[in-house]
Amino acid sequence: MAFFPFMIQMQDKLCVIGGGGKVAYRKVSMMLSFGARVTVIAPKICDELQKIESKQDTLLLVQRPFEDGDIEGADVVIMATNDSEVNSHIAAICKDKRILVNVVDVKKDCGFYFPAIIKQEDVVVSVSTGGSAPALASQIKKSIKSHLPDNCGDMAKTLLEKRNEVLKTEPEEEKRKEIMLDMVKKEWKKSVIRIGTRKSELAKIQTGLVVSKLQEAFPEYEYEIVYMTTKGDKEKDSPIPSFGGKAVFVEEFEQALLDDTIDLAVHSAKDMPNPCKDGLTVAGVLERACVQDVLIYKKETSFTKDSVFIIGTGSLRRQCQIKKMYPNAVCKSLRGNIGTRLNKLRAGEYDAIVLAAAGIRRQGIDNDSDFVYEYLSVKEMLPAAGQAVIAMETKKGTLANELAEKISDVHTAECLRTERAVLTKLNAGCHEPIGVLCTLDGHRMNLSLMEEKEGEVIRRSVQGDRGDWQSLVEKLCQERKS
Repeated sequence: MAFFPFMIQMQDKLCVIGGGGKVAYRKVSMMLSFGARVTVIAPKICDELQKIESKQDTLLLVQRPFEDGDIEGADVVIMATNDSEVNSHIAAICKDKRILVNVVDVKKDCGFYFPAIIKQEDVVVSVSTGGSAPALASQIKKSIKSHLPDNCGDMAKTLLEKRNEVLKTEPEEEKRKEIMLDMVKKEWKKSVIRIGTRKSELAKIQTGLVVSKLQEAFPEYEYEIVYMTTKGDKEKDSPIPSFGGKAVFVEEFEQALLDDTIDLAVHSAKDMPNPCKDGLTVAGVLERACVQDVLIYKKETSFTKDSVFIIGTGSLRRQCQIKKMYPNAVCKSLRGNIGTRLNKLRAGEYDAIVLAAAGIRRQGIDNDSDFVYEYLSVKEMLPAAGQAVIAMETKKGTLANELAEKISDVHTAECLRTERAVLTKLNAGCHEPIGVLCTLDGHRMNLSLMEEKEGEVIRRSVQGDRGDWQSLVEKLCQERKS
């Protein structure tokens, strides 16, 4: 039979415990945490209990055998001696006197059980299996605890103050319930960070890296993954510039941020339009991975500068630079996730494909024995602005915004800010074949630009002090215009 789960006020109640070992120590610690006065009676008392007594004036240790009269005046009795006959005898007396009694590990002698407890100040969650399966209760407790925010106690205090105000101002009970429920939802929402991401394998991996960083820095919050499908995910066959450009992987997330259905969105920074929508910002970035592009082809294949072959890439930036390297190559549009693209190469639809090193490395598919992975120098293949950067987009002034800022990699953020400033200055979108790369060397910054002009690949770079990054952006863009 299940026991009814009373919540009893234990402040200043007398709890008498028979036994002075480790089990008694655990019970003492629990009862003291709820404000009870505790008396322990046993011939031998462990060191842990003696240490507690020196710090707690609500704990009394009596070193002698337990006697029948020791239960007089007790509100609760717990028997944890090594003598089962004494335990059962005292339990019988307690039942006759209507005193709540627990005999450790003896279900038939118990008038109450100790549940598995989660306690955050005044918030208490208990789980009981009626003494049948304590291990199961413990496992259920762990599961519940993993889904509870660590600030439930603070929530309860905040809501108590608000509840008292509502009681004064709202006479209708149903209306009061509605108001309080809304308050609870808002407070609860503050402790759960909802992270939006795409469903691709790479997106899941990148989001996992963000969540790990957040959990490490802020374990007090819960992180919920919200999977979304973008326009870019639905349009799998057409070249991206033909149906919307970079925003096709981001629009839905930005709207969700503005609608407060997610708190943070994880993006590949190179896929983000520039600037973000009003009210939104790139709040933080993870440390940049390898920025290079990789030419991938079958091992039995070889190319020369004059070779005629088909290269798979949907990027205009990559196409113009590849044509500079291999004038006779034919660039053919390539869409799909990384696995799909590699399978198309394996099937012979392309002679070679170009992928970002960061993506294949993050997925652990950069060492297939069937392929050659030729890392292209940034002097030959300048990356897109933001390539290899995982960006966290948030609403300005939110908790998620604050958390993302605190875990952001400073150097990567500096480079991304500068690269996006170049795009802004040039009013450049994904319809233009432009590459931008910012690198740091101590106090120095190197800023490079690649663009196609009348069929020619033009490259420029400027160097200077990191503190003068805006001047470097201006200089680079002025040289480009001239």
